Amino acid sequence: MPHRIEVFTGDCPLCRQALDAVEAGKCGSCELIERNLARDFTANADAAARYGVRAVPTIVIDGRIRVEGKPELPWVCSDAFYQMLERRYPILHSLE
Repeated sequence: MPHRIEVFTGDCPLCRQALDAVEAGKCGSCELIERNLARDFTANADAAARYGVRAVPTIVIDGRIRVEGKPELPWVCSDAFYQMLERRYPILHSLE
């Protein structure tokens, strides 16, 4: 199942590493969107507020999962991987 992966970044090396990790591990059918808050905050402010982004990098998957910081595990596109992320990093319903 393809996923929509939004990576909120700034212009920092850690953000680049997080974006590169997702890019390397996602499958070809997943949609990857970079939302660079340093370069275009106005265009991305609504999405950042909707998902409760407090720091960069933050990775949001399908509007249900929010991983703050650079993931400490290898990114692997699989149903089991996304189910594990959803259990560990759910977006609270109050943010929706």
